[in-house]
Amino acid sequence: MPDFRFNFLAEKDLPQLHETFLQAFADYLMPVHLSAEQFRAKIKREGIVPSFCVAAYVGTGMVGFVLTGLGEWQGRPTAYNAGTGVLPQYRGYNLTQQLYAFMLPKLRESGMEQCLLEVIRENAPALRSYKAIGFRVTRTLDLFRAQKSELLLGVAEPEGITVAATTRPDWEAYSRFRDAEPSWQNTAEAIRKSPDEKIMLEARDTEQEIAGYIAFFPHTGSVAQFAVDARRRGKGIGTALLREAVQHTSAPALMFVNIDLDTTSLVSYLGRRHFSHVLRQYEMLLPIVV
Repeated sequence: MPDFRFNFLAEKDLPQLHETFLQAFADYLMPVHLSAEQFRAKIKREGIVPSFCVAAYVGTGMVGFVLTGLGEWQGRPTAYNAGTGVLPQYRGYNLTQQLYAFMLPKLRESGMEQCLLEVIRENAPALRSYKAIGFRVTRTLDLFRAQKSELLLGVAEPEGITVAATTRPDWEAYSRFRDAEPSWQNTAEAIRKSPDEKIMLEARDTEQEIAGYIAFFPHTGSVAQFAVDARRRGKGIGTALLREAVQHTSAPALMFVNIDLDTTSLVSYLGRRHFSHVLRQYEMLLPIVV
């Protein structure tokens, strides 16, 4: 058994953390390659606080970590796991459980009431580790992707609807259109925090009432939120929003990340527009209030 040492991090540790992150995720089910700038953007968007991130060391080398974002989830103070990584040669030592055992007392003392994370369904070792810690699955989240050139967007323009960008998003109105809550990194707060360019498009009728909206990141093609008023679905409004989003997106594809599987109307709609299912994740929650 390696002689692991655990410690919380500071801002000065971020370069080493980034390097360890790249090594730990190089052989992941979906390999992750983030530049230093992209890594810092992730930290801001997901509310990651270095002093609540824990790392495992062997000697001076960082061999594992948990990235921790702080915020609220469903009205409760929450610690979000924005990534757990372990270098390949140090797997099999229950390091994830040890990292959490080190971290949980500080989270409780700081007033956190629960821990939240997502894990890819096929990542059986990680799923076993989280269940052993006490996490339970709360919902299933899917990722959909389509090349812009392959999208089926040739439906008639909706009558009396105008699509335009806005710099003053009406999050309260948008929340009434959604069939499910967005995941942690797609909340309004996360979108606001992100330093990456983001675009908000609204569909409005002749009375200037909002009929639907889409929030997306044009450089990656990632769609954070997308919804149409339930009373106005089936009239081409969603497709008009997607058409406009494609025009603003420099990436070759659009991605819908962490779509709640229970939002059957949206899942069905994405299939009709030629989006393909890429992977499935479980959202998991751990209450930590003593």
